[in-house]
Amino acid sequence: MATYTASHQSGPLSMLLLASKILITFATVVLLASVAERLGPRQAGILSGFPLGTAIALFFFGWQQGAVFAAQSAVYTLAGLASAICLAWGYLKLLQLKNQHLPLPEALESRPKLTATAVNSRGLSIWIIPAIFISLVCFLVSSWLLQFLPASRWLNLALVAIAIIFFRQIFKPIPEHKIQISQKTKKTDKLKTLFFRASIATLTILLITGLAELLGPTRAGLLAAFPISFFPLMLILHISHGEQALAATIKHYPDGLGALVVYCFSVSWLYPIIGIGWGTIVCLLLSCFYLWVYSKLILSKIIAS
Repeated sequence: MATYTASHQSGPLSMLLLASKILITFATVVLLASVAERLGPRQAGILSGFPLGTAIALFFFGWQQGAVFAAQSAVYTLAGLASAICLAWGYLKLLQLKNQHLPLPEALESRPKLTATAVNSRGLSIWIIPAIFISLVCFLVSSWLLQFLPASRWLNLALVAIAIIFFRQIFKPIPEHKIQISQKTKKTDKLKTLFFRASIATLTILLITGLAELLGPTRAGLLAAFPISFFPLMLILHISHGEQALAATIKHYPDGLGALVVYCFSVSWLYPIIGIGWGTIVCLLLSCFYLWVYSKLILSKIIAS
């Protein structure tokens, strides 16, 4: 049985650890939000798979519980990425079922000045809570099942690869949608949106890393796969830009998870060998290399077509 060396900080070091979690999470979430609005749903979906929240969680696992604990957690984070896709699917599926079985009243459809975003906002307060609930249930149920898997890198790698391919086909019919940025949007509204999203991500990081020692590497690793930055992005896109923009972003989410797969697989190998500092840097570079190669392949495919 593996042993884990926990690092218990107190006083100034404990405050530094807490401040680091908050500042790093805030910065990464704000960056991704800016990309989503400026570059569109495709890039937002792909970059949502970049190891931002997961990298933060695994890094602090290593800082607090030791490199071996973080590496073992990363093995299950690898499998847990399938749960992250299930979360996005559950959220989207409820909205699709709602649109199929509860069409808009004719009175609303006949009003020419009523935009899609306006229509969406009317039903938003009713449907966003069930959508959040269903998505979280999908994540938790699938994670509960995955905890019974053996701690095998290759088995979990195969599992998440199958999940990515499967959901990529499920999401393929979703049409592309360009996010329309309103020039009338107040700067204070944008700041409130960013603060809301960053706050959710930060609280999630604090919760996951705080419970790591209690949960153990298996369950902590599965929780680290929670889409810490993508989940609040889903809420913001749904609230601010409507269901079409959200669906188009979810469509490309499995594509970006390849970077997270590379990161988690690398962490499970490298953390015990070169430590959490250099290990994080090397694993992030490997993820960036994956995204660079993937973007080149996508660009060449677009040019060829």
